[in-house]
Amino acid sequence: APIRTSRRPRRVRRPRAPLAPAVRVHLYPCARASPVVARRRRRRASFRARTPASRHAIAMALAGRIAPRCARIATVARTTTQSVSVASRSSSPSASVSTTTTRAGCSARAAGARRRLAASASASASSGALGASTSPLGGGVVREKIFSGTPRHAVRAYAGKTQVDSYPELRVRATGRVVAIGDLHGDIGQARRALRIAGVLDDSDDHVNPKWIGGDTTLVQVGDILDRGDDEIGILILLQKLGKEAKKAGGAVYVMNGNHEVLNISGDFRYVSRGAFGETMRFSEHLVKLFGDKFRDAFGVDEDDAWTRQSKARLGLFSPGGPLAQQLSMNHTILIVNDTVFAHGGLVPRHVDFGLDKLNRAVSDWMRGKEIEDDETRMALGMAIGGVRDSVVWHRAYGTEKFQTNEDRASSCKLLDETLGKIEGVKRLVVGHTPQIGGANCECSGKIWRIDVGMSFGVLGADPQVLEINGDEVKVLTSSSVREQTPAA
Repeated sequence: APIRTSRRPRRVRRPRAPLAPAVRVHLYPCARASPVVARRRRRRASFRARTPASRHAIAMALAGRIAPRCARIATVARTTTQSVSVASRSSSPSASVSTTTTRAGCSARAAGARRRLAASASASASSGALGASTSPLGGGVVREKIFSGTPRHAVRAYAGKTQVDSYPELRVRATGRVVAIGDLHGDIGQARRALRIAGVLDDSDDHVNPKWIGGDTTLVQVGDILDRGDDEIGILILLQKLGKEAKKAGGAVYVMNGNHEVLNISGDFRYVSRGAFGETMRFSEHLVKLFGDKFRDAFGVDEDDAWTRQSKARLGLFSPGGPLAQQLSMNHTILIVNDTVFAHGGLVPRHVDFGLDKLNRAVSDWMRGKEIEDDETRMALGMAIGGVRDSVVWHRAYGTEKFQTNEDRASSCKLLDETLGKIEGVKRLVVGHTPQIGGANCECSGKIWRIDVGMSFGVLGADPQVLEINGDEVKVLTSSSVREQTPAA
């Protein structure tokens, strides 16, 4: 008889079937992201299936629905560019117009979390009718009222001529305190909270006519108003109206350009929310009603398809030379207020050696749709807004909240010391761009301040914080600190 043992029979391993190839799913039409970002988006869309096969099937189904959108938006970009060019010629015959065919969306040029599509829907005109002759961000309206029967005089009272040849001034003097606010990302509610913490917006604000109570205070917003939220244009109008009120009281408001402003003017809308697309469409319809029907086709007002209409409106407003691009061209990329320099991402010595004012001018010219012909301006654009790690709007070396080693901290501080040493009379650098989980903070003996706290609910939804510079005293203002200073009634 065979001898029995307790040993189990050996399991025969069956060869596994090859897994389905990985599919990169673009949740945002016509944008291709890095593998890390794509993985994160797949998680958000609940792509966690039990088997690789089902996960692949879901991805393919979604990709099939999005692919036609990419084809449509590419067509929209080309027709929008041509329409804007025709409208510019009809309204300004003497203007030199160069039509650039847009390659939107579906052909990705770069992969990486910070790289973007090189799609530029450009209606280049040195004095085009879309933005050179009128300022669309008239201070007579805000988001809450702009699309609900706002009287025409409310916009026309503030719609003046944009000085195409004027550039943002690099150095400004502030007689009073200086307050700085980080990235807002389309969240107008959090923006108002931050402004109240800064002590420049009245609590009884009626959402239509904001009241400046800051006196001679200088307010600096370090960029990234666009993307991730639904109230981008509302924030732009709010800050513009506050700036006019501040000027009457001896103060000032300066808004800076960040990497998300650059992305939108480049035609990269991957971070635009559905609400922001709708806001853009309604704003373009409002402009057509106020300033004529010549741009109806450029803004896609008569399009039957909602997606095409929203895409055309976005491209028409934000393309270089468009109304909102013209408005953003008046903002700073680099700003020096007294002894503090502001930049969205950061600065390195080669920026200073090249010339900070040249960087500001190059970005303004690009946003206005001027043709970039000389190598110096191209180099300036690369340093200011290019996809390289140390460009002004993409730099993150100073944004590290906690350095892994002391060597990393020493290296970063050494680079900062070298940079500040080249700028006359500057003691510190203030940046945004990188959300700080623990709130606004400083490093390198107070020479670098990081003020992006992720206050927008499209980012972290953190409580707003504001940096206050009063002479040599620098401190962070929060809602709790403001309540402590306010006497009880």
